[in-house]
Amino acid sequence: MSHREAGCRDFPLQLEREAPSLRYTVLLLPVTPGCRYQASLWALDEQGRAIELADAEFRARPRSLSDGFNVWYGSCFYCKADKGALAAAFDALPQDCRPDVSFLGGDQVYLDTAVATAGWGFAPIPGLSIVKSLRLAALYAAEGKAELERIFAAEYRDNWQRGLHRVLRSGNHHFLAGDHEFWNDYPNPPGFFWGLAIASLRQIWKSSAQALFDAYQLPEGNASDQFAIGNELEFFYLDTYLQRERGNNARFTDDATLERACTWLRGLTCPGVLVLPMPLLTNWHWRKGGCFKARLKNAFAAWLVKLGLGDHSLADTAQYEPLVQALHDCPQDILILAGDVHYSRLTRMELNGKQVVEVVSTPLSCLPSAGSRPDTTVKTFPDRPVADIQAPVEYVKTGSYRKKLIGHMSDNNFTTLNFSRVENGINVHVRCWNVNARNADGQLTRDWELADVLLRRRSVAVTAAVAPVSATAGKPQREPETLTTEAQE
Repeated sequence: MSHREAGCRDFPLQLEREAPSLRYTVLLLPVTPGCRYQASLWALDEQGRAIELADAEFRARPRSLSDGFNVWYGSCFYCKADKGALAAAFDALPQDCRPDVSFLGGDQVYLDTAVATAGWGFAPIPGLSIVKSLRLAALYAAEGKAELERIFAAEYRDNWQRGLHRVLRSGNHHFLAGDHEFWNDYPNPPGFFWGLAIASLRQIWKSSAQALFDAYQLPEGNASDQFAIGNELEFFYLDTYLQRERGNNARFTDDATLERACTWLRGLTCPGVLVLPMPLLTNWHWRKGGCFKARLKNAFAAWLVKLGLGDHSLADTAQYEPLVQALHDCPQDILILAGDVHYSRLTRMELNGKQVVEVVSTPLSCLPSAGSRPDTTVKTFPDRPVADIQAPVEYVKTGSYRKKLIGHMSDNNFTTLNFSRVENGINVHVRCWNVNARNADGQLTRDWELADVLLRRRSVAVTAAVAPVSATAGKPQREPETLTTEAQE
């Protein structure tokens, strides 16, 4: 490892941790805030020659926004449809958009689809299989577990070595789980995977998937956590899947984690960024009332969810209300990052005298059977009533999509956000990049862009609505950084 002060240093490693088909370790190193580092992993072959296995570069978290701070967000990566597009798009990013930190917002793997397309059985649409799930259910527990581990390990290996490899070599990373890290609409049994209606198979599947998620995406064990850039900008990433309970109106996390998130929101003294796997601005499937057409649409959506053919939204969970209430009580401007829904958009609302901006960016590579287009149906936040909270929603940007024979398909995308200090707060330059598009000069194409999102630092209690404003105008200390080193078996 090298950086501008210390030159190059070697650290011997032992891969003492194990998961199915994987050995790995976690290395804690002291770093200088704001300093750029290069790291490489080497091994000795049978003849004692050094062979480079991997390399990466990152910038240690700075202590202020004096040099800016870049964030990358993406979610929903179906590797078999990618064909190298994500790596090429990341390489084409302008230098001033390269991330200091990346949030992978869920569905970094599609384990249910991997099972549906492995071995024999009929799967006309990726992710849709009845025969294969029943075959797994018929296996003895040990045999079924071994087959699942083999399929899951291969899926992680392919995604990490191929599709996501270029992204993971650059910057620091935080991972959030989506439902497909287990199965669609986890932990509820999916209607198109009949075998998962059997409790014993669900338990084997869950434990096998959890072991690999912990190894690849959660080696430190912090599914929800927070960090700050000095006293100027705070981040909180909140897991909503790993501890989610089954059914409608169930919890999406434990009470202590929810309390941490709500306390963070209410206690902010500077602008904050809340990172989620799925949007907070979303439809409530069990909404009653409205015109006949609206009632019919809601009833049909709720029916699909009950059958396991649709997904529960955050608004369908019991902890949605306290989270929305805490967002209402928050005294500072908030930016929310979210994914999961297979489209991109940027919305803005004035909530209790502050600005709330939600940026949705997904998919990185779309599962062919799960296309969608931007949803702009919710006109007032929240769709599920919470006390007397009501905030009109402004749909500022929506992503491009195309019509299919049945339904629609949004273009593959990811988002970069450049945070910089301005006189009256923090300016955020938001760019949503089309993974597969280039301009006439071969440069990566922006699907949409908003250069003047202003997050204001408020010094008084939030009491009244304020119109949105556009932005116009010591010695280094050491802190630990975590590197995860993996070797495939």
